[in-house]
Amino acid sequence: MRSLFCLFVFLLTLTSNQEKSTETELKNYTTLNLSFIDFDPDKHKSFINIKIENGLNPIEQQLKISDGGKATFSAVNDEKREFILNYENRTFSLIISPNEVLNMELAISDLSDWESKLEHSKITSGENAITNNLILKTTFYLDSLINSATKNYTRNSESTNDLEYKNKRIGSMQKHLSVFEKYISDNDINDKSFIDWGTAKIKYAAGSDLLIYPFYGPTNRAMDDENEYFNFIEEVFPRYDYELTYHSYLKYLESLSMAYIIMSNISNTYSTERELLTNKKISNFPIAIKMLKKLPNNTERELTVAYLYKNSERIPDTYKDSLSNFVGNDLASQVTFKREDITQNIVTLIKNYDIPKDEKDSLLELYQNTEGKVIYHDFWFTNCAPCMIELPNYNDLIALTNQKDVEFIFYGANMPNEEWSSTVDKFKLKGKHHLLTKNQMAFFEKYFGLYAFPHHQIIKSNGQIGDKVDYLVLPKNLDIINKLIDKHYVSK
Repeated sequence: MRSLFCLFVFLLTLTSNQEKSTETELKNYTTLNLSFIDFDPDKHKSFINIKIENGLNPIEQQLKISDGGKATFSAVNDEKREFILNYENRTFSLIISPNEVLNMELAISDLSDWESKLEHSKITSGENAITNNLILKTTFYLDSLINSATKNYTRNSESTNDLEYKNKRIGSMQKHLSVFEKYISDNDINDKSFIDWGTAKIKYAAGSDLLIYPFYGPTNRAMDDENEYFNFIEEVFPRYDYELTYHSYLKYLESLSMAYIIMSNISNTYSTERELLTNKKISNFPIAIKMLKKLPNNTERELTVAYLYKNSERIPDTYKDSLSNFVGNDLASQVTFKREDITQNIVTLIKNYDIPKDEKDSLLELYQNTEGKVIYHDFWFTNCAPCMIELPNYNDLIALTNQKDVEFIFYGANMPNEEWSSTVDKFKLKGKHHLLTKNQMAFFEKYFGLYAFPHHQIIKSNGQIGDKVDYLVLPKNLDIINKLIDKHYVSK
């Protein structure tokens, strides 16, 4: 497998109102020109999000769509990569090479309908036009095929046991690969990039489901890394002749690192070791490292260890300087890479964001009289089951913080106004409430990373963006969340 981890310099040039008019002499200069069919700035979301796979630290950018329906992204890019685009939570991939100018027509009707087959969108020119049109043509087909498998979230106290689920999910994966191979044969497709992309998508969707299943729902303290269940790892690892590293693969390896973190926290096998570590007041990080060292010493193990370092909240001092013992220097530099902190306060960010004045003003109104306060945000909609489970508990959380300077702002999304207002009334929710427009939601996608619901985000008392809260607002978690809120008070 080609090494993904040669760091490269990105030059971002975003233009909304005109296409690039002069030739650049930069080498490996990649340009993506998007043209939105039937775009109406008064009706449609004016932003599209783009992510470029770059190892542990993907490049993420939000593009503004001009009133004429144009958006352009340009960058210095030294190798063939997968770009992930997201509009209205509809996600699709493109493969882009150095020096490529890729021109694409996107139909708003395709992007705003999650059931759309993207049949009205197409690549009009570009080095990888054949590959990308195949990807667009089959994205809905492959997503539907993968979603036909039994999912991790079906687990409950009476559901299939772990080994039965593993066999069932691996069986589904093998069936999907056979169906995909037949599709390739029937349509006489020989495009390697497309075939590798589709194969990876199928395999790592299965891997991600398998990693979550044992830990979804009732806690399975009997699960450890020696369990027969984890033999699936050998069945979903890749061939080594993929020409580029795919998003689905990296997402799987990040989930794999999280599975080891969970087992280090809950597995009965490591209870004695945890007790010893707890007495020393350090995290369970050494247990997770110990488990990962049992894996074959290859690229997959290096990546998984790197994700472990990157995503662990507490790393004992004795391990902080030992990353180079597990991974190469290029990968280690990505782990230690720090994104620049956003120092502007939330009000300034809103004022500077390029949306219509009425949409901007309705957001700013919510932050009046919040100076010096911690602000807790909740993003929800009625068809989100976890959101609806949380809502009845919020007044209890608010009561816990009643003596403090805390503001609660509830943002509804993806629902009609009447449905939103009746739900707020039903639960008699305190705090401030607002139903987001599509452009307002784009602001929170950019600055809060809002892509899934429910989403909880805290603003520090100085107005700067604080932590995302991963705990559901349930009775058992209220004290923990309250302590997290306390941490966001900043001394003047």
